[in-house]
Amino acid sequence: MPSNISGPIRHAPPGAQQPQHEGNREAVLVLVKAVPRPSKGYRETVCCAGVTASGAWRRLYPVRFRQLVAEQQFARWQWVDYTWQAPRGDYRRESRRIEENTLQPGRIMPGRDRLGAVLPLLRASTREASAQGESLALIEPRDITFKARPKKPQVIDAERAAFREAARQQSLLDRDVSDFEPCPYAVAMAFTDQDGTRHAPQCGDWETTATFFNMRKRGSDDAAIIAHLRAEFTEQRHGRRIFLAMGTVAKRPRQWLLLGVLRVQDAAPGQLALAV
Repeated sequence: MPSNISGPIRHAPPGAQQPQHEGNREAVLVLVKAVPRPSKGYRETVCCAGVTASGAWRRLYPVRFRQLVAEQQFARWQWVDYTWQAPRGDYRRESRRIEENTLQPGRIMPGRDRLGAVLPLLRASTREASAQGESLALIEPRDITFKARPKKPQVIDAERAAFREAARQQSLLDRDVSDFEPCPYAVAMAFTDQDGTRHAPQCGDWETTATFFNMRKRGSDDAAIIAHLRAEFTEQRHGRRIFLAMGTVAKRPRQWLLLGVLRVQDAAPGQLALAV
């Protein structure tokens, strides 16, 4: 277990390459777990990303999260150790093709250390990240507008069908998991970046979708759930900052998606939005 990983994250200069470990073994602090997507080759996968101890972004693929045994499943802000190979057909420098059976979750980073870990990752905009050759970026928005639009029944049916079709490829070695239920709402986060450009990407954060269904199970109606999520993501609260984890699409490198929403406590409110 990589529980011996400790101390502050030492961030490399922008664009620096992470040296390969012996046997291509490394560890990341998980920052992103996007909502599962149906996959032709892997049934369903989850886009996961994090940062190494030296401050380099890593995109982990494929992660069949719901297929993992309990001892291998991990949470946001948890260190995960794994063995990796060069990805096939993905030339983004942050991408790693992991060997799923080598995943080893470790310690969870305390809340007091999280802001210091992410500040050096901040970029003013995805445009700045692209200029530096990066395909993952953390943005601190100037403002956020939470939008939730009900999906049409045929859209939900099509999403369910895509997961069922992908599930037919399950091998005899795969674990049985329940059908994945897509969120009945299309959630978007409209925000202005630090360069003043307005964006309105759909939110692919799994935690947001999970919160929706967990509140439903506890008896909350949809209106109350959406009001709760809107407050969580848009209300200004003393000592709390919100960061948006953005990532590109391998086949469309100019397209940026919203993969995760991070809420981080600020022990010293008033710090500069961008680290210098």
